[in-house]
Amino acid sequence: MKKWFLISLVMLLAFSLFAAEKTIKIETTQMTWVDVPYSISFSKILDIIGDDFEANWYSIRVIDENGNNIPYQIEDMDNNKRISSKDILLFTFKKCAKIVISDDSNMDLLTFKPYFKLTKNNDEYLITSKDFDVTVNKYGLVNFVRYKDIKGNLYNEIGIARIAGWSGSTYYVNGKLGKHVEMTSNGLSIENVRVLEPGPVGVTIIADLYSRLLPGLNQHIVTHIFKTGDVLVKNTFTFTNYVDIMKLQVMATAPITSIDDNALHILPMFRRMVWAEQLNETPLDYWMERNAVKYVDGKPYIEFSAIDSMKPLWWGATYAFVSQENWRANFSPKYGIGAAEILPEKPVLYSDLKDFVFHDFWFYESREFRDGIFRWLPGEMDNYEATKGIFPPYSEENVGKYWMARFKAGDVVKYTRYYSIFQSRDTEEAINYLEKRAKEIQSISISE
Repeated sequence: MKKWFLISLVMLLAFSLFAAEKTIKIETTQMTWVDVPYSISFSKILDIIGDDFEANWYSIRVIDENGNNIPYQIEDMDNNKRISSKDILLFTFKKCAKIVISDDSNMDLLTFKPYFKLTKNNDEYLITSKDFDVTVNKYGLVNFVRYKDIKGNLYNEIGIARIAGWSGSTYYVNGKLGKHVEMTSNGLSIENVRVLEPGPVGVTIIADLYSRLLPGLNQHIVTHIFKTGDVLVKNTFTFTNYVDIMKLQVMATAPITSIDDNALHILPMFRRMVWAEQLNETPLDYWMERNAVKYVDGKPYIEFSAIDSMKPLWWGATYAFVSQENWRANFSPKYGIGAAEILPEKPVLYSDLKDFVFHDFWFYESREFRDGIFRWLPGEMDNYEATKGIFPPYSEENVGKYWMARFKAGDVVKYTRYYSIFQSRDTEEAINYLEKRAKEIQSISISE
């Protein structure tokens, strides 16, 4: 018996010594004191390590530069109660982290204390933590309701979409567009909403919505609320039918403005702005004329009252038909907090005017960060030489031929955005922080 025990022990030790590991390295240019949030699907992990490696997925570890374990959590996205390709690994890190996977079948998942507490009240969820609280409504949309000792509607409806199109369009049959309709995600029908159990890193919400007015349009929202105050939203719009779209924008509403009427809107200077081109000037000229330029470290930024329309050239939006930039935010000097939208990668800038207008651009209107497709081309486009004759005038035929965005069964549109609550002492510090934070997020790289 003793001999058999020794043989078994030797075999176990030998197996452990020869257990193989695969390592995936995640790096970023660390520029702030705040951890960087990260998510990766197990499908992508498998693509990197290869399917010829006999991975024990329950052996997974995330370690820092010094070999210390980093808290992580695995989100059961398909609700099958086991690790599978659709599941997502979440963690936060500074500068560098390694995902380590072994083929040792004796290893199991590490467990960590949850950072958040989750409670449900009727159709709404309340997620609380040491630093901030959020609510989740029945559509899966997130609202910040507390940050430190500041309470109120701080940053609302994160994940919401604004959608407009032609209901029952039969344009390709008889040239008729049908009735024009507009809605937000709150006006869609609910297929399913799940709030997953909190972990040491964050909380995940999965929402599936669909439109009855635009049959075939579906919205799938995956939202990760990280303990850092960053909310990563992956919005996917899928089409199971032919749909004519005028507007498809992802949004967040009332950033800071509900608690402070003196909040400021801040962002990098636009690389392109149609209104400025119509005036034969630069975006810098346009905002200088409105006394809305602030220089930080010799670089111009836009800064103005977040509730002021700022005398738009035309229309009611504070700005529209402008380039997407790395970030934008509303900031309260009174409370020292801000609400930001950060793009995961530097946005593309199209040189051709028609391409520029017909692709994604930014809106700021009704105290909403709006971002995406907008195909309504007003007559003001022909009132200025710079844009005259570029776009065909309004008619049902021209809308059908040139304006609307056409989607067919199988088409997919995706938007990934970070919406973040942060602290700063003043706008200069806020701008510096957001420049660095955007760089951290956009410079994330992955390698073996």
